[in-house]
Amino acid sequence: MSAVKQADKRVTKSTGKTGAGARSLARKPTEVLLQGRKSDERLLIIRYAQEGFYLSDVKDMLSTSPLYMEHDLVQRITGRSVRTVQRLAKETKPIRLNQQQSTVAFQYAQILEHAINVFGSQQLAEDWLKKPCKYLDGYVPLELIDNSLGFQVAEDYLTRIENGVYQ
Repeated sequence: MSAVKQADKRVTKSTGKTGAGARSLARKPTEVLLQGRKSDERLLIIRYAQEGFYLSDVKDMLSTSPLYMEHDLVQRITGRSVRTVQRLAKETKPIRLNQQQSTVAFQYAQILEHAINVFGSQQLAEDWLKKPCKYLDGYVPLELIDNSLGFQVAEDYLTRIENGVYQ
């Protein structure tokens, strides 16, 4: 049995719920995206991304942030139009994102969570994400996240702020 399926079984055993019930217990963006599955090991997260996150879970994760909802990030993550995403969301069979889309979705969840931890509130984190940043050469952090290098630069800067190193 794969590690992903084992982690899914642990969620079912520990909460007694799967799917939407497990999502409702989660608060952090990464927990919403992972449906409460184990997320403390990078290799498991890689496996989850390879398997593909469900489109509905990505939409739920994005709904945790007014900023993310306002910027229609589901389009940036999927690379598809709003109408196509709406049509896919209506499918009876759950839709999974591909590996690249899932990775980008996780990056959005992780950067929001890290920014909340650094700035102390979701509002302050979202304010930082939507404004040009001098350290990031004037780029808006939110616009860098869908690129792996941009995501790493934003994460590094958050870590520097966390450690009190601003320059």
